[in-house]
Formats: sequence, C-alpha cells, structure tokens
Amino acid sequence: MGVFEYWIVDPLENKITVCLLNQSSYKQTMFIEDQRIVSQMFPELTLTAQQVFSP
Repeated sequence: MGVFEYWIVDPLENKITVCLLNQSSYKQTMFIEDQRIVSQMFPELTLTAQQVFSP
C-alpha cells in the first residue's frame, strides 16, 4: 500500500508505537511516559507519550 509511517496509540497501556516502512516490512518503535515521540513524517514534533495521554 505504500504507507510510510503509521502509529498505534494504546490508551490502556499508555504507549504509542510508531511503525516505519523499511523496504517491505515495518520497524516498530515504542514510546512511553516522558519519551519524546520520534516521527519521520513530523520531524518537528515535540510531544511525549505522557502528553498525548494526559487529560
């Protein structure tokens, strides 16, 4: 399909998994708590997983 990057947002585990297309498979990177989310599509993003899940 050519989807370069997609995110799995898991509010039950308070984690975000960024999946990045690498040739024909996806490399997954998980972010939790105060880890800054790294995105190839949004390099200037400065959110942490904790900020995404806070009310």
